[in-house]
Amino acid sequence: MPTTTEQEQQQAQEKARAARKAFIAEGFDLVADTYDEVNGEFFRANGARLVAHAGLRLGDRVLDLGCGRGAVLFPAATAVGPDGYVAGLDLSPRMAHATAAAVAGRGLRNVVVRVGDAEDPGFPAASFEAVLAGLMMFITPAPEAVLHGARRVLTPGGRFAMSTFGSIDPRWTGPLDAALAFLKDPLPASSPTQGARGGHPAFDTVESIASLLDACGFAEIRTVEERTVEVVESGDAWWRSQWATGRRIWLEQIPADRLQAAKRAALTALDALRDEDGVLRKETVLRYTVATRQ
Repeated sequence: MPTTTEQEQQQAQEKARAARKAFIAEGFDLVADTYDEVNGEFFRANGARLVAHAGLRLGDRVLDLGCGRGAVLFPAATAVGPDGYVAGLDLSPRMAHATAAAVAGRGLRNVVVRVGDAEDPGFPAASFEAVLAGLMMFITPAPEAVLHGARRVLTPGGRFAMSTFGSIDPRWTGPLDAALAFLKDPLPASSPTQGARGGHPAFDTVESIASLLDACGFAEIRTVEERTVEVVESGDAWWRSQWATGRRIWLEQIPADRLQAAKRAALTALDALRDEDGVLRKETVLRYTVATRQ
């Protein structure tokens, strides 16, 4: 039987997880209307690549965790065809509702989207041949809980596929840091369950990803890295892109009388990243991991 101290620690951890989930939902609610418009090209390309790596087949039943505005959901629906089935799940009510409206607008009768928690998807055991997670696992407060939930709803031999960020050029954190320096109160320290930019350390390396999946009952784990180079059109375009991501929840906390100064500081830091030819090129490494349910 747990001691009183152990019970208090467990309650504190559960409270922190719930707070982190509420923070994530609020952040993505804020950007639901602009998320796909401003940064959609990047997310749609990543979604299509994740679906390709997952090896979906006609007739497969697929669960898309953290479906957002459908970057993975829609190519998955194309891959499984009219005899397949795709369910999208997102913590953000506004994200889920906007994507559900897009599904209805496309007339997709075999695709559903609902608000839900990836730790407990709410589907019966062995409901899906594939579970996908596009660029969301590293922000979850308890990825092992998400993986156990995914394993439960997968059929034996079913596939889990996710995309995560690989190595990041540390110089590119400078512009956002310059803007957030104008917050009235300093940011909380990054941790696995809280912070403005910190990702869970389980996704730091290919090896740590494999260890996590292995511990959660997956086998045949393989990860590939792909590099993309994005040309940032202008400082203003970069600034708009930051306001169309989950970072907006922090940017909105910059006092109104400091916001223009914050933007100037961010764009000054951004200009320092230009190549010799004056072009802003941002290289992004994406990791695609596929594993099989044991």
